[in-house]
Amino acid sequence: MDLSIWRQSVFFCAVFCVSCFVSAVPYDWNYPAPVLTPSPANDNGKVVLFDVSHGGTEGNADWVIDGGFSDFANALLNEGYTVEEYRGVDKNSDGIIQFVDDYNTPTAAASNANEAIISYSAISHADVLVLAESNRPFTQAELADLEQFLAAGKGIFFIADHYNADRNLNSWDATEVFNGYNRSNLSQFNVGGSYGDLRHPGSASAGWLVQNFGIRFRFNAIDWLPGASDIVSVYQGEGITSGVTPVLMAGGATLAIVDPSRAKGLVYFSSSDNPSSWGNAIDSGLYFGGSAEGPYVAIAKSGAGKAAFIGDSSPIEDNSPKYRREDSGSTKNTYPGWTDSGNAAQLSLNIVDWLATSESYTHFNSSAHPAGTSTPNPLATEELTDPDNGQPWNTPSGGYDPWDHSTFANGAYGAPNGLGSSSASSSSSSSSTTTSSSGGTIISVASALSLPNGSSVTVQGVVTQAVNGQYALEMADENNASVTIYVKLESQYRTEFSPVNNPSIVGETLLVSGVRDAYMSSPSIETVTDMQVVTGGSSSSGALNVTAALAEPVGTDVTAIGVITQGINGIYALEMADENTPANTIYVKLESAYRDEFSPVNNPSVLGETLEVSGTRDNYMSQPSIEYVTSMTLVGGGSGGGSCGSPDAVSVETAYASSQGTDLRVVGEVVGGVNDPYALELADLNSSTTVYVKLESSQRAQYSPANNPAIVGEVIEVDGTRDLYMSYPSIESVTSIETLSGCN
Repeated sequence: MDLSIWRQSVFFCAVFCVSCFVSAVPYDWNYPAPVLTPSPANDNGKVVLFDVSHGGTEGNADWVIDGGFSDFANALLNEGYTVEEYRGVDKNSDGIIQFVDDYNTPTAAASNANEAIISYSAISHADVLVLAESNRPFTQAELADLEQFLAAGKGIFFIADHYNADRNLNSWDATEVFNGYNRSNLSQFNVGGSYGDLRHPGSASAGWLVQNFGIRFRFNAIDWLPGASDIVSVYQGEGITSGVTPVLMAGGATLAIVDPSRAKGLVYFSSSDNPSSWGNAIDSGLYFGGSAEGPYVAIAKSGAGKAAFIGDSSPIEDNSPKYRREDSGSTKNTYPGWTDSGNAAQLSLNIVDWLATSESYTHFNSSAHPAGTSTPNPLATEELTDPDNGQPWNTPSGGYDPWDHSTFANGAYGAPNGLGSSSASSSSSSSSTTTSSSGGTIISVASALSLPNGSSVTVQGVVTQAVNGQYALEMADENNASVTIYVKLESQYRTEFSPVNNPSIVGETLLVSGVRDAYMSSPSIETVTDMQVVTGGSSSSGALNVTAALAEPVGTDVTAIGVITQGINGIYALEMADENTPANTIYVKLESAYRDEFSPVNNPSVLGETLEVSGTRDNYMSQPSIEYVTSMTLVGGGSGGGSCGSPDAVSVETAYASSQGTDLRVVGEVVGGVNDPYALELADLNSSTTVYVKLESSQRAQYSPANNPAIVGEVIEVDGTRDLYMSYPSIESVTSIETLSGCN
């Protein structure tokens, strides 16, 4: 059901009757909400709720207990906690939590209809509430219910991110939501209705968070991967800092303590730390440095209740996202922060244990519970103005509206439909669903296998072999060759598509429309109405040419190849032309990590070079584009070290800029050993950039400079995963190393 129709129905119910029933069938694919229950022998009797009613799943965030926060949730489960996902209040008892926008339409009817809310009665059974990157402001009633939760001796864990982590482009990020006001003081944030006035108050002492906890989140944005290392003593930290080591920050915020009798810091930047402004910071990013920047991790006592705060989700998340992106439907990129060097695993468990323990003292003002330290300048001059002037950092595109769940891509949290649904949302899923030329929804083999028999499908996969002679074929998932499905061939398709009659079809990518069934007792597609080989538009490496990339729908993950022609919007993008049809061009929006090497403004030598780029089809400055870029490589030597190495190998510089968790093939020169004999240092062939390579035991005899000094100066190709080793960018989980010749 279209959500606008649903809203009208709910409005009618709220105003004219009590017994109206609204069907929510399109949204029921993701219910019930997950619950993790400890064994009776291990049950400590306490409950931790992870809230998603106000966000935590926008953009690449996936802070749910069976997704990107599953390591955290499972660790709590092992400690004996019952862990639940909290979605809201089912007011109409239809089994589904529906969000109704009462922010842009701040009426009583809309607020009464909205079910994605926090209510004390719904959370009162819990001991701890985790609010991870809430991306939508709380109403005044919700804030009062949170205060009631605290008054009952409960605890809240606030997990924020850097300023402008407005992941769904609704003009709010977690620092603003938690503070209780927007960074802007424009009249548009005097919302009224259930929200009241949410404009910047212009004072460090104003706002919901500071009034209740004596602390506020700063609007800064900071990087320091080695980790904030000034950790207070176990005594000063109420026992929470026991076993805690430096905590990494990968684009995060700090806090400012206004009332040290109610709040105190646990983790700060030390004088030896060297944090820097996050690459995409909208202001200076780093205001004062050192302890004057305020604590990265803090706690507070609010009467009978407790609270804890951290300015980044990175050291808590893991790399097992559950949902797709709301805007594009593409796969999310989350990272193994829970297990990385610099993780906050022990810290987070200690925090929850402290929050879950009710204690009668109300302030930090005694020898048993010493006070904190006020932050010297709790509101920097920069924080008084909004560089975005009340607007999101980018404009939603492709029909996506963060306030309207009916526009969410299939498989996103809150979307009408899950992956593989025959009813597509306005944004198509890039790796499991897209749109065929005939207008149907294209799904992967894996998605087709999840559908019941009788479902009409259009499936894309790779032909692997004949089945039952000429009468059928086997088709594998493009991303997992072990996942297969049979396709029963109608007589008119056997000459062209049966591997028996046409062996050259093996290895081709096939598009099949038919009905899910079972053939020879195995999952199949039968009653086939259309079959076609997916051809054209690809390079030898499998990348699309620019013309083919232009034909892909917005939201589709693509790897495209073309020639760099000019810079666009200064350093922020470039134009790439089709190699064979130069008039066909596409923009590539450059993430900060790629601007030094690939922006024609910063590096004019890239003009005329052939570029292979992986990202998501979108529109930039109203022109077709590739955005959310995950990989960029100059083909033919610009990025892989001349003619050395495999075509898909990247330079050390590109590897250094890649996100943790990215699988890479890297070419570089061995320049020394690291933590001998366990790792080596690999240098870029064209710059001074280096990464560490952690060596598996079987690789140390040949490739450790300590064991084989002759390896220094050699050029090698390494297959592994981008990570951190000894707090430095690295390649780990190495599966292959090869020495290359003729590369120096």
